[in-house]
Amino acid sequence: MSEWERGRLNEVIALDVDAVPVTATAPYDIVGVLNRGRGLLFRDPIAGDETSYKTLNRIRPNQIIYSRLKAFEGAITVAPNDLGEVYASQEFPTFTCGERMLPEYFRLLTTTKRLWEQLQALSTGMGGRRERVKPADFLTIEIPCPSTSEQARIVDLMAAVDAQIEALEAEADAGHNFCSIQRSQLVTTPDGRAETPLGEVMEVHHGWAFPASGCRSPLGDGTPRLIRIGDFARNRRSHFDPGRSDEFTGDYPERFLLSAGDLLVVMTCQTPDGAILGWPMRVPPAGGPYLHNQRIGRVEVTASDRIDLRYAYHLFRSDHLNRALCVTAAGTKVLHTSPTKILEVPVFFPPLDEQKRVADALDALDENVQQCETELAHLRSFRSALLFSLLNREIEIPESYDALLKAVS
Repeated sequence: MSEWERGRLNEVIALDVDAVPVTATAPYDIVGVLNRGRGLLFRDPIAGDETSYKTLNRIRPNQIIYSRLKAFEGAITVAPNDLGEVYASQEFPTFTCGERMLPEYFRLLTTTKRLWEQLQALSTGMGGRRERVKPADFLTIEIPCPSTSEQARIVDLMAAVDAQIEALEAEADAGHNFCSIQRSQLVTTPDGRAETPLGEVMEVHHGWAFPASGCRSPLGDGTPRLIRIGDFARNRRSHFDPGRSDEFTGDYPERFLLSAGDLLVVMTCQTPDGAILGWPMRVPPAGGPYLHNQRIGRVEVTASDRIDLRYAYHLFRSDHLNRALCVTAAGTKVLHTSPTKILEVPVFFPPLDEQKRVADALDALDENVQQCETELAHLRSFRSALLFSLLNREIEIPESYDALLKAVS
């Protein structure tokens, strides 16, 4: 099947900016636009005397809005139809859809890679020298323009998929919150019971400062893969993906090679909130061998009769240890901890058999959440493929679907 007939944006939408004079004493709810078509960013309200702008753009429901400066990142969306009174700076032009364009359909277009690439092509330059996308240039973009009835069929079908995605996201969030609550119980010290510094049951070893010159994209030939801080940051809520790790092709000290099941913890956090300081990762059984850098510590249990390694993993995932390490961390924009500071943290250890039961239960919870996230990732991929196929008429929704829409509405 051929693609839909394509038309320029100036044929189906129009620039429609409602510039409101700023009053010094009036409050204004401010919004921005998230990248990759992810919707509006709701900022803290400001008073009129807190901005140098003489006017602000009032954003109305179902209007198209994009960031002139960040358009190259896909910072474009359609305002929700239940939007209250919000404003944006003059860097955020707004457009109203004409009779031939459903706002809900255009909202789908803002989530497509094709539109992001078109915006990127209009925004020339690099970094701070990148030019803003002017409304006149934006309106030259060509998009697929089916009839409004065909747009409605696509919108309805995609809404069903998006509802499933939202439900899975809520389920995954609930699972993570429940696991977090359960882990908080790990660090609750019973009245009258003594706490033990981690240094009495474990040691923490620095990784290797491997040179960047030996790094390459993975070829899967058995060369050691590198585990970096970014692998922890990307997987703050998910499991490590060995397929994304670079390989190291040079010589390396054998003592830094990791074994499957080794426990690693973050010792340097590149955000001032210390969100992943002390965050753990288990070395996966597949995809190795692995090396870790000097900003990551390897935990070695020295008293296996007092602590279970799997229990230690969940301890390091607790908010308690994160807060304890942040209190003693050095640095401002980048926080650092050390093996010494990690090993000074006092923790209550229940009997070993109880630790194993707790670790079994939390591992099972983690597995359920991971299965949910895997299903969510597959559904998101399916959504992208489905929308691409619909817009390119590789899949066609019959007109008889309109009768079904009318019957259930």
